[in-house]
Amino acid sequence: MSMTDVQIAAFQNAAGFAPQSSSTLWLSLVLVLTLLWCAWVMWTAYRGWASGSVRFGAFGGSAARVLLTLLVLMFFTLS
Repeated sequence: MSMTDVQIAAFQNAAGFAPQSSSTLWLSLVLVLTLLWCAWVMWTAYRGWASGSVRFGAFGGSAARVLLTLLVLMFFTLS
């Protein structure tokens, strides 16, 4: 359901910015937090692999899961 012109005007008067800007802010925040989480997962997996406590197959599995998570999230948020 989209907002009417009156609702958009009321939102802009109360918030000081357009509803589309708010949507862009929240989507950007979700994607940035997800990218930080993915970087943390990959860094942790790499440290485990470098120390020998994680096999290369498990490291590759982590990389594949992170990539799949990013692709699915970006598909749903950016489409």
